[in-house]
Order: sequence, then C-alpha cells, then structure tokens
Amino acid sequence: MSTAKQAAVPSVMKAVRIFQHGGSEQLRYEEAPLPQIGPSHVLAKVHYAGVNPVDWKIREGFRKQASPASFPLTLGQDFAGEIVTVGGDAGPFQTGERVFGFGEGTYAQFTSAAIAIIAAIPQKIDFAVAAALPTAGLTALQAIRDHVQPKPGTRILIQGAAGAVGSFATQIAKRWGAQVIGTASSEDVVYLRSLGHVQAIDYQQERFETVGQVDAVLDLVGGETATRSIAVVKKGGVMVSTVGGVNAELAAKAGIRGVNMVVKFSGPDLTELAALVERGDVKPRMGEVFPLERAREAQDASQQGRAKGKILIKVV
Repeated sequence: MSTAKQAAVPSVMKAVRIFQHGGSEQLRYEEAPLPQIGPSHVLAKVHYAGVNPVDWKIREGFRKQASPASFPLTLGQDFAGEIVTVGGDAGPFQTGERVFGFGEGTYAQFTSAAIAIIAAIPQKIDFAVAAALPTAGLTALQAIRDHVQPKPGTRILIQGAAGAVGSFATQIAKRWGAQVIGTASSEDVVYLRSLGHVQAIDYQQERFETVGQVDAVLDLVGGETATRSIAVVKKGGVMVSTVGGVNAELAAKAGIRGVNMVVKFSGPDLTELAALVERGDVKPRMGEVFPLERAREAQDASQQGRAKGKILIKVV
C-alpha cells in the first residue's frame, strides 16, 4: 500500500457480504475489515449506496464466468460519501471532500474508489441524489449522447422510459431537443407525463407500433419488445440496447445500426451528469430508501421489479 494521508478511521466496519452465490438469503450484515487503498485511490465514508440490477445478478452468479468472484464479497458499486483517506497521487481529491461514483463493495460503511471513476458532488446536490446517479445516469447519458446522438426534432422511442435508466434518458434526450415517445406501465404513465412534452404509451393498453417510424429506439427491456422495436426504426436509424436486446442480423436486414452497449465508468461523465442535475435539466426519479442492515429487502425490491425509482441504501 502506498503512503497515504490518514484520517481517524476504525479498523473494522459494517458491510453486507456474500460467501457464495445464491438468493438474497445469502446477504450477511456483519463486521468486515476496512478496504485497503493503493495509489490513485481514496477511502470514502459511504453515506448512501445505490442498488442496481447488476448487484443481484452478481449475487445470483449470473456474471461469474465473465467476472469470477472472490469470497467473501461485499456487494454494490454506486455510492455517495466523503473522503477520509487519500492514497498517493490522488489528483485533485482531498480528505473531507464530498464525492460520488463507483467504489468497490459499496454496501458498507467505507469503500475504496479509484479517482478516475469518482467526481465531486456539486454544492446544491445532496448525498442521496448523488448516490442515485452513477450507474443509471451514466448508462442513459452514454446511450443518448454517444450512440443515439439526437438532433433537435429527432424522434426517439424509449422502451421502459419510466425506470431508473429510462427516466434519465428521457430527460437527457429532451434536453438535446429530441421528440421523446416513452413506453411505461399504466401506473407509471402519470410520472412519464410529468416530465413534460413526452408522448407516453401505456404498453399494457396499446402497442407501441402505433407511433409509426422513429429515428431511434433505446431498448431498456429486451426480449420480444426489443425484437418488435426493430420494425419501427427508419432505415438509416439506430437501435441501442442496454440489455443485449439488439439482434445484429435483424438490424442489418432492416438497414439500421444496432448497438448493444455496456456502461463505461468515467469520472468526467459523472461530472457532466452532475452538472445537468445541478442546473435542473435532469432530476433522478427517487425510490425507496433502506438502511444497510435491510439490504436484502432492497435487493428483493429491485429483483422483483417493485421499484418505482432509484432504490438506495442509507449507510450513515
């Protein structure tokens, strides 16, 4: 470990860990050693951790071939908190600074985070809002900015527009002047319309094909919805999926560009996203907040699709 400026921190912490893959009963709330930090890392005190589908997918073992786990494993990747220890070459970051982004095992009182994938929290943003941004917000920002690349007047259909990623994507696309059509369940249509100038489609009552041809589709659902979506994209248009829903062969036959994207952790993108929130251009849809010791309930709510907005774990 590199030489670091030390603040007074305990030697152990509370964390939520798993010792093997399986259901949410595997989650254990217990004492764990503090993470070690190396060069270009900080140790942060976690105020809130964000709950993402990837968290329970890792717990279930769905990603064990791509990313083999080392047990015991502390879950979570999104957080907002404050720096308590700075490793060597920590760039602009200093002890006591409020930061958010991606850490290692954020369902815990402390996390180790690389400085390349965290950002300062603007003064106007509180810890809870900041913790709601990293995975969902960056996925939406990169999907719209890098792959859809809308211009004023671009018609974009967002499948699952009221969810954590979809709500961000809807607002970001609107900011770039796109005409947004969003699908949502009956109970989420009201929320979607509250974002203003969004054509909301209740997928339980209406087929989205009735909207006609669009320039782009952002697929956050996958399955049959993704397959059907190809037919509504104009030739030369683009379909982007965050859930691997684009069939490259079908997209090529339809004369459209197909992109199955994976979010890229990025400090500069976190800063860009936070600026959008600070200006009021984008507002995360906040969901239920659970204390750290009830992380099992938080993951169950995410896995069972009961979340209406971003689920958070309150640590401090």
